[in-house]
Amino acid sequence: MSPALFFSHLRRDSRGQRSRLLYFIVCLSIGVAAVTSVSSFARAIDQGVRAEARQLLAADLVLAARAPLPQPLLDAAAALPGSEQVVVLETLTVVALPDEAAGAVRSQLTEVKAVGGDYPFYGDLELQPAARLKDLLGTDGVVVAPELLAKLGVEIGDGLRIGGEAFTIRGVVGKEPDRMVGAFSLGPRIFLSLEGLERAKLDQYGSRITYRRLLRLPAGTGEARLDEIAATLRKTVPSGGRVRIETYREAQPAMRQGMKRVESFLSLAALLSLLVGGVGVAQTVRAWLASRLDAIAVLKCLGYRPREVMALYLGQTVLLGLAASLSGIAGGLLIQLLVTRLFSDLLPVSQLSLVQPVAWLQGLILGIGVSVLFSLGPLDIARKVPPVRVFRRDAEPLPPTRAMNVLLWLLLLAGVFLLAFWQSGSLLRAGIFSGGLAVVTLVLSLAARGLIRLALAPRRSAGLLLRQGLSALGRPGAATVSTVVALGLGVFVLLSMYLVESSLAAQIERDLPKNAPTAFLIDIQPDQWPGVREILQRESESFDSVPVVMARIQAIDGVGIDQLAAERSAKREREGDRYNDGGDREDWALKREQRLTYLEKLPAGNEIVEGSLWQDPNTAELSLEKEFAEQIGARIGSVIRFDVQGIPIETKVSSLRTVDWSTFGINFYLVVEPGVLEEAPQYRIAAARLGNDKLQKTQDELVAAFPNVSMIRIREVLDRVADILGKLGAGVRVLGLLTVLTGLAILAGAVGATQVRRRAEVALLKTLGMTRRQIVGAFAIEYALLGTVASVIGAVGGSVLSYLVLTQAMEVPADRIEWVTAPWWLPITAILTIVLATAAGLLASLRALAERPIAVLRGES
Repeated sequence: MSPALFFSHLRRDSRGQRSRLLYFIVCLSIGVAAVTSVSSFARAIDQGVRAEARQLLAADLVLAARAPLPQPLLDAAAALPGSEQVVVLETLTVVALPDEAAGAVRSQLTEVKAVGGDYPFYGDLELQPAARLKDLLGTDGVVVAPELLAKLGVEIGDGLRIGGEAFTIRGVVGKEPDRMVGAFSLGPRIFLSLEGLERAKLDQYGSRITYRRLLRLPAGTGEARLDEIAATLRKTVPSGGRVRIETYREAQPAMRQGMKRVESFLSLAALLSLLVGGVGVAQTVRAWLASRLDAIAVLKCLGYRPREVMALYLGQTVLLGLAASLSGIAGGLLIQLLVTRLFSDLLPVSQLSLVQPVAWLQGLILGIGVSVLFSLGPLDIARKVPPVRVFRRDAEPLPPTRAMNVLLWLLLLAGVFLLAFWQSGSLLRAGIFSGGLAVVTLVLSLAARGLIRLALAPRRSAGLLLRQGLSALGRPGAATVSTVVALGLGVFVLLSMYLVESSLAAQIERDLPKNAPTAFLIDIQPDQWPGVREILQRESESFDSVPVVMARIQAIDGVGIDQLAAERSAKREREGDRYNDGGDREDWALKREQRLTYLEKLPAGNEIVEGSLWQDPNTAELSLEKEFAEQIGARIGSVIRFDVQGIPIETKVSSLRTVDWSTFGINFYLVVEPGVLEEAPQYRIAAARLGNDKLQKTQDELVAAFPNVSMIRIREVLDRVADILGKLGAGVRVLGLLTVLTGLAILAGAVGATQVRRRAEVALLKTLGMTRRQIVGAFAIEYALLGTVASVIGAVGGSVLSYLVLTQAMEVPADRIEWVTAPWWLPITAILTIVLATAAGLLASLRALAERPIAVLRGES
């Protein structure tokens, strides 16, 4: 068939079908818009990070750790020819106004960044006044974030006390290159020189300091040489050392890995919207071909073979898929533009490119692929239209055989799996997505068929409007099944996403018990504790404090941690568990610096589930949190050797316990019996319950007497977490809303596809004496029944999914999930869905309702 003949057929077949084909494009373009917007946004962020890699790292290479960097590593870095270095230390502290200053707010928790040398090597450090950072700092100057000026009511030139020492505010920092936009923080940023940090005595034992060394390599150092240098430096890190060595080519790996996981989840949610649109595509193609049966019979009489007829309409479907995909790409571009404006405070780079050809190509392929995939079943009708229909209008295509039906369903399921794998990049996630979607679709289909059976059952006692509404559900071409599936999936997605996000946010608020501490005090030196305790006794309602000893695990049952980690990695590889993130958590649990404490009695919320506490006077006993013990491979009787500041200490696991972390009390994974660690270097932490009127006063007293002690207010931290969760949840709910809109579009399309029948039905009903109001009532019952079934199944399914996610993946106790104990969202979701479905159906029926009976009966319309 020549292209000219093909397009001639397409032009003729589209006559009188423009509204139907428009529904095809609308159903598909919404899903393509969701897919392209997610993919474009993720690619834009990744490209922005890579394009500004040196600026985001402020160096060519960064060495970072939570403890002082190992000397062999520092020596190897210093030996690099032509390289330059800058030392950066980051910690928390409370700053205060000088004693003579007035005002209600006198202290504030801040994030301190102490730098030496010409920081930064790359990127822009916006300062006011414009000057070099080291010139502004000196030994007694600071540069602060603008929000600190607002909170303390000070300005450039005023004084601050840090660690009990006097400093002068010399400038304001607007932007720093190696800090992500929207990064989570516990307080305003403040810059010191290294000499200033030493003068303020903020580097005492137990202080939470991140040690970083920024390196600039000679100009012209290639990527291969850069990777070689990084590999050489990694070899100098002692066994068990927890040092991160990061090149600009790997800039922000944690952020990029997190973005990949978020993209994978959102991509599957967007794909679901596209697949729901595929249901509408199948529905539209089926109605389109049903109106072209006579034309297909004529083509076969003219000599067209069945495969040529199918190829003709498949080609037309591809063209329609192309048009819908292009429309969806334009819609995705608009969504991306809106997202970058609405959530600019969470974006990691200042400029994002909206031009993402790869994402557009992905949307194009997905759109056309879904249109073809969901059209295969309806297109089989075109192949089976008998030529004799030219002479006998009652000659219908042969129904597909059972084997053909099975083949088509298998092709559809395989296609969905491959699309999900392409979107998520994980066989496991693709399998879970495809299997879950198949189950929900099957349940919705069975519910819709049950509704049809109800519609066809005798109902003499039902009223006129109810009988008419039920009858409409069982009429030929009513598309009841596809409408219920599409709308139900939309409700399923939107509700499950909303329940997960809202439940997490509510739990953050609810899980702060009435008697929970409102502040944590960190970095308390042992000789400072009596004075800190005196302040807390005077100001707080209650408080608790424990000593903390830092240590690393050397061996478990005589096996070194490096060997343990290697054995576990080999086992995961043998089992093919490449998609499980648990291995990273296990390795981290083994190798990280551990915080130990020693207690005679366990805190509230700790419950022994195996073994007993401090029963053997001849052994240094250890109590482990149960899940932590599973991660490191320890059990009752295991001997764990720790390195405590260079001193080996062996302990024996005598008990396993569960911990209720929601108490917000002081809890530890590892608790040692008294008499083992008392002489080890240590510091203290404390948790206190302070009234809102005492928080600021207590903080002011502490910073005046013990400048190195930092107080973290729990409420402020939780509010920041809830704010980020809310913003991310809003973006996720947008995708769910797109799926619901696709379902409503399919409902409207189903109504629009039967306009001819509905006009005849309306004319007949009016002729028989029914008023327009009664006809509208019958139609409303029909659409409300569709909405009822879809909403009930979708809401129940969404609730089950969110319950499984919260209880299994996020380990939220069932009795703490608000909607489980008070499921008021179920009737609200059902009512909203019914109203929307009824409104969409009635709007699509306006044209049929407006027809005059005489015009329809005479064939004038």
